[in-house]
Amino acid sequence: MTSTTAASAIVADAQLAVASTAQGATHCAFVNGGVPGGAAFVALTGGNCQVPQILKGDVYVFLASAAPATGVLTDDITVAGPMVVQIS
Repeated sequence: MTSTTAASAIVADAQLAVASTAQGATHCAFVNGGVPGGAAFVALTGGNCQVPQILKGDVYVFLASAAPATGVLTDDITVAGPMVVQIS
């Protein structure tokens, strides 16, 4: 799993381009200590995910096959990752 978005362009509310050979991914899970449940899930559309506005600093990005309402990323829905990004 890699990002084709330039590091300087990774900001809240921007699009993060993700490349992966993993199958079954429908969402990006953004994980850091400030998110209720542990992860913020957003739809993966055309290889892009919109970076949630609530995130700043070091964030772990995973690809997931679901987006549980609890905000909890579990092994059974994790498709790829982690990828560490710095969100400014």
